[in-house]
Amino acid sequence: MTAMLKPMTGGEALTDGEALSATATATATATEKRTEAAIRPYRAGDEAALVDLFYRSFGHRISEDHWRWKLRGRPSTVDNVWLVPSTDGHPVFHYAGIPNRFWLSQNQVTSMLAVDAMTAPECRRRGLLTRSVPTIHSAWREGGIAFVLGLPNNQWGSRTRLLGWQTLFPLQWLIRPLRPSSLLSRHLRLSFLKHLPVDAPWNRFFQGRLQQDASVHTQRVGVADEAFDRIWERCRGNSMCSTIRDRAWVQWRFLAAPSRKYVVTLAHRAREPVGYSAHCLIETEQRTAAVLAEMLTEKDDIAARDTLLHELIESLLETPAEALATLAVPGTAQFRWLRGAGFFPRRAFSVEWVPLMAGLPEAMRSAHSWNLSGADFDVV
Repeated sequence: MTAMLKPMTGGEALTDGEALSATATATATATEKRTEAAIRPYRAGDEAALVDLFYRSFGHRISEDHWRWKLRGRPSTVDNVWLVPSTDGHPVFHYAGIPNRFWLSQNQVTSMLAVDAMTAPECRRRGLLTRSVPTIHSAWREGGIAFVLGLPNNQWGSRTRLLGWQTLFPLQWLIRPLRPSSLLSRHLRLSFLKHLPVDAPWNRFFQGRLQQDASVHTQRVGVADEAFDRIWERCRGNSMCSTIRDRAWVQWRFLAAPSRKYVVTLAHRAREPVGYSAHCLIETEQRTAAVLAEMLTEKDDIAARDTLLHELIESLLETPAEALATLAVPGTAQFRWLRGAGFFPRRAFSVEWVPLMAGLPEAMRSAHSWNLSGADFDVV
């Protein structure tokens, strides 16, 4: 089921290899004679060429609106998008970071989420990644960026360590089946299983494990207002390291996203905002699944968290969604809570970082120091 949850970066394997190979072959003769110009920051007007490079690198398309939202939608004090053009001006390499306000040991710093490292097919194996990334990271360090966070592509191989990336901890997909009969039917290729009367008792059992709080009321919102600032003020002490999840974050990350329609649900208790969740539906020709991108409450307010999840699942049972997927760090309280709520672990990948600022706390190497969600990355 997780195969349908495609990264927003396009970091998955090529889906149209034959077409891309033909494109690369057709252009190779012309481009082999080019030499690359010096690396430079993004300039207005680069978008169309970079969107085209994205397609030729990853095999699926994004819109210019998506590119601008993702890479120009957050304020930055440094150049966050870099490229290497060929001598005729077309970009053949691209590496970018999403600037992020980060709460670290009671102080605000700026981090970068490294995304979309891509090289034109005809220019691979020329060392563009190895030559360019140190220059970019150095510019970010000089501009006051504290650290770079990311999910380096497995295809980088030994270059990951060469470029300064250090492993932190795993991040794992968890799946909560909503219609186990349909999932079993597809997995075992036995159509009659789809009619087994197991879905209702399955969901009743796991919903019963969630402690609903009758004093918590939820509502869907279309604009992030000061309630989200108040939630962040309540929750910022949950951990030593966290994205600043205030109204600006919620508005940009979820409500302004052009490529996926996120539903943001706000929870109140006695008119005081106590948490929120953000989810979306992903539909393909074969099936529909839901993704819980983020949920934030005070770490000890289990009742608010349970109520948000209970009401989310009840709403999803009114849709064709077969499962609810989310991401969490194994071994953390969040991970254990999700397991108790009926989520089952699936594949995991490695969260890595490049420390840039001197004197970063050693405790940052521990998963228990972080408050991370799938929305911290661009895979949801």
